[in-house]
Amino acid sequence: MSEDSRYPYTYACDFIRSIAGHTSGGTKLSRSDASQIVSTIAEINGINERAVFEKLADHYLKYEDELFNKAAEELVAAMARR
Repeated sequence: MSEDSRYPYTYACDFIRSIAGHTSGGTKLSRSDASQIVSTIAEINGINERAVFEKLADHYLKYEDELFNKAAEELVAAMARR
């Protein structure tokens, strides 16, 4: 996985963004916001930051299809409420 420049940071941030949910305008958090959240959690708990990003990225990649489908459903619901 090391040749994928998006691993682990982009995938981990996208996982956090998927948890935050979606509106008709897209995700509620930016990748920068998500990165700051992960970094702060790692720091508070005294955990190696990269290890946290890797764990989250691995989870995201394992459940990517399900997370995508959930996001699509949220987006459709948000658009319907407009």
